[in-house]
Amino acid sequence: MKDRILSQLALLLTFIVLLGSSGGQLIPRKTDKPEYRDFTSSGGKTIKALLIDKTEDTLTLKLPNGNTAILSYEKLSKEDQEYVKEWDKEKALFLTQCKTLTIRELLEIRGYESFQFIIKGNHIFVEGELNGNKSQFMIDTGAGSTVLHIEAAKEKGCKVGPLDQKIFGIGGEAPAALTEVPEIRLGQAFIKDQVLLAADMFKDIPGARKNYDAILGAEFMSKMRAVISYKEGRIFFRPDLIGNNDEIEVPEAPEYRFFKTKDRKTYKGKISKKNATSIELGIEGQKKNLTLPIGRLTDEDQKYVTDWSPQREIFLRQCRGLTVKDILELRKYQSFEYKRMGNHIFVDGTLNKKDTLFMIDTGAFSTVLDAKWAKDAGCQVGPMDQTVYGVGGKAPAAITQVPSLTMGKAKFENRQLLSIDLFKQLGEAGGARPYGAIFGADFMRETDAVITYREKKVFLQPD
Repeated sequence: MKDRILSQLALLLTFIVLLGSSGGQLIPRKTDKPEYRDFTSSGGKTIKALLIDKTEDTLTLKLPNGNTAILSYEKLSKEDQEYVKEWDKEKALFLTQCKTLTIRELLEIRGYESFQFIIKGNHIFVEGELNGNKSQFMIDTGAGSTVLHIEAAKEKGCKVGPLDQKIFGIGGEAPAALTEVPEIRLGQAFIKDQVLLAADMFKDIPGARKNYDAILGAEFMSKMRAVISYKEGRIFFRPDLIGNNDEIEVPEAPEYRFFKTKDRKTYKGKISKKNATSIELGIEGQKKNLTLPIGRLTDEDQKYVTDWSPQREIFLRQCRGLTVKDILELRKYQSFEYKRMGNHIFVDGTLNKKDTLFMIDTGAFSTVLDAKWAKDAGCQVGPMDQTVYGVGGKAPAAITQVPSLTMGKAKFENRQLLSIDLFKQLGEAGGARPYGAIFGADFMRETDAVITYREKKVFLQPD
């Protein structure tokens, strides 16, 4: 019973209506520059150079004047030998040649399908289809499973059973119905022939607008290898990787590809240059390049040309071994491996210097503390004179002064948050509280969070 209640806390903060929140500000990031550094020889002489390649015995340096020098390891100081040992060519190429690529471009190169999401308040929504009908879905990593709004399920042809099930939310329990769902689809990502729960998700929220049809929960995100990027305002899926964790994310790119024109001519070549109206192709086996108007190409090849850039080409050919984790950490994100309880994901941090486990919840409008945990951590918890609303009705909450909340290098100081009894539904059988707070969409927007289900990590930009 305890496990079931914990999973049904999926809806815990999805519908919370807060009287106020501390808004986050997106901070522009600095770009990385080629790392020209001082290399010192074993004899004490120093040169400024950029490391561009290495073998088992030698390294190749690029000097500021453009010349190159090849040295053996033993000619370097011990400190520089260690630097060369740790140096990674793919990462260096990425920083010097591919740094202008956006997270969206990098993920789409790796075969992810992307969808722009809409932010309303702090909640994120995407367009898709429910049983072949256009629908809007809330993305909620705090929801253990996907849940339908019962009216939408009926309107869109799903078979809804009797209200003999229960779901639990912030205000208590609410009736739910087992529902046969033929299909939920976002582009190429879909689930078919599922039995899910449906409930009246807006019944207990005063003035609530029925402006979405379902919550896409953590089981959908995990199955589709989702990546959620607040900085990009997009969610990405790789449904082709279902059941295949060992597949290489970026297939090896052939040097030449076939370009087809609308008048049915075919050229095997590679793009060497492009402008707004034409491309210059290097044709296989020929020394002279061919210029083609972009408008002559088929629609598929026009899209390829539009997406093409020298940086993408370098990434595909020379940096394809980098993982999503590598790419984000090179962009100064700090990574956290998350823990799972059921379908929920958790990351370690601190609340007022007390070690605290946080649930990562995109469906939570704001970060919320468990009242007992907040008191134990020394936060100033006010009277329970505030009200939050959600599934099952309303619940009391307290304005709480938080001196500090940290997750790695991300630090939030002197914030005013709400505290509630997160585990009221566990009753006397609840025992130890499994986590102390919910890390909500407010702080995720502030730190440009990225959540990756394939690599089981959360990334934050703390500065």
